Amino acid sequence: MPQQYDLIVRSNESLTPHMRRIVLEGEDLANFPEHQESGHVKVAFELDNGDRVLRSYTIRAFDRTILTLDFVDHGDSGPASKWARRAKAGQAITIFGPGVKKLVDPQADWFLIGGDLASLPAISVNLETLPPDAKGYAVIEIPSEADQQPLIHPKGVELIWLVIQEKDLPNELLTQTIRSLKWLEGTPYPWFAAEFHGMRDMRKYLRDERGVDRREMYLSCYWKYGETDEGMKKAKQLDAQDDALRHPEEA
Repeated sequence: MPQQYDLIVRSNESLTPHMRRIVLEGEDLANFPEHQESGHVKVAFELDNGDRVLRSYTIRAFDRTILTLDFVDHGDSGPASKWARRAKAGQAITIFGPGVKKLVDPQADWFLIGGDLASLPAISVNLETLPPDAKGYAVIEIPSEADQQPLIHPKGVELIWLVIQEKDLPNELLTQTIRSLKWLEGTPYPWFAAEFHGMRDMRKYLRDERGVDRREMYLSCYWKYGETDEGMKKAKQLDAQDDALRHPEEA
């Protein structure tokens, strides 16, 4: 059972036009485990009808009794984004966790990291924890040039920022860009998290076309076009079940 932490907002700042950083604090965090960056917590939000929903957010940073989370700013289109826009210092919030960490294997020969704004916090942590001599790529899809963030990363890892043109339609810019990159020598560790269709395309490319063992990469979707968070999770579960039937050797 995930541990519950009753916290308050310490600060809320706009990092870029579509990303906010909210720092939480509270005595409960004295029991929060260290070194969980890239893992996630479940944040509880209250709906207008009084019901409560949980949403997952990556742990961007943690220092004793201070927890940092980055929120994609969608305006008022969902309970999480709506709360994030209005959250003020001293406001109460409850979280649960932490969940498992989502880090690359540092022993790989090179790294292929890809994702969009939703996974940028996890990508940022991954880049910061790579060995200094790491090489590879990090391809990041963002809604505007102003959404670029200064990221700490090894010099050998090339950062590629992609600005999407069709914000409300499925697009292949991210996955096609990754497919076009030169495949380096040695054993890679691919890490990809973005929209549902992009995740499936990367699974096809990496496992079926490039022969990367599914257990030696990280693939996930954080959202799905036209679906609520609950709809995305159901689609993700059904897809995983179907894929397991097609590839029982990976079970």
